[in-house]
Amino acid sequence: MFSSEPGSAPRQFFDYVAGAGRDAFDLFSVHLYGDLAAVPGYIATARQFMRAHGYLKPVVAGEHAGPQPFEFPEAMKVMQETFVAAFADAAGSSPSQSTEELASRAGQDTPERRAMTALYDRIDSLPPELQMFMAGAPAELEARRDRINCRQVVTRTVLALAEGVRRTAYWNLAPEYPGPVDHVQMMHLMIGKLPLLGYSEGELGVRHPAAESFALLADKVAGARSVTRVAAADPSGLYAFEVDRAGREPLLVLWEHRDPFHGENEPPVTVAWPWPAETAAVTDVFGRTWTVRRQDDRIQLPVSVTPLFVEE
Repeated sequence: MFSSEPGSAPRQFFDYVAGAGRDAFDLFSVHLYGDLAAVPGYIATARQFMRAHGYLKPVVAGEHAGPQPFEFPEAMKVMQETFVAAFADAAGSSPSQSTEELASRAGQDTPERRAMTALYDRIDSLPPELQMFMAGAPAELEARRDRINCRQVVTRTVLALAEGVRRTAYWNLAPEYPGPVDHVQMMHLMIGKLPLLGYSEGELGVRHPAAESFALLADKVAGARSVTRVAAADPSGLYAFEVDRAGREPLLVLWEHRDPFHGENEPPVTVAWPWPAETAAVTDVFGRTWTVRRQDDRIQLPVSVTPLFVEE
């Protein structure tokens, strides 16, 4: 709804809810999906809905995760074409929605399954931005999607914290049950690879790469009292945040805003940052660590689409 135009029907609906239901809720939950650059605006919009009716309650991120196919125009174009064709073929039929009819159709072919099957039948010719979300994707694309997932665990959380959000919930922790997964459905394409954990012999014993980045982030921001974005003129796409941590030295978080799929192919840019200590410990979201020494009161940092944690 937040991505819809001002004055749109979804916004009118939520404006009504925010006014009529002001005494019926305690927290305003925002789902932070889609373009990372839109995250601050989504949170600001939630507050605008409440302020317009003379009150303000805490905003939380009830769900956030990425990547998802709708972040990539190349993927969405193919999906829309395929699903439109499948549902157009079924437009002439109007099956009953009775429980008996629905039960009789269980497991049968549907427009959704036909569309998904059509995608899998030509998986090798699909854009890589779509392939990486599909079951059986090439290993290189699986690894790339994992890296994007690791980055976005950090970036979405830090962006939310910098906007004053104090509670976030990643979607999702694990599949709801350890049984087999039906990949020929649209929701598997959208969210099937987002869980942090997986099952092994009926137990949640598998930690996907993003789980490690999530744990790293939790450790780095533990005790955070505030997260503040720092304005920086160079490079123009630089995102820099200072984290004030109780009982710990401040933490610096840096990344450059780039295309989530192709951005890692671009070389890092060197950023000179004022630094009070002789050295700085640098950790990226994948857990790689190194030390840099201060020169002329600054440290030189190789900043890319992969966020860096910098601390004394």
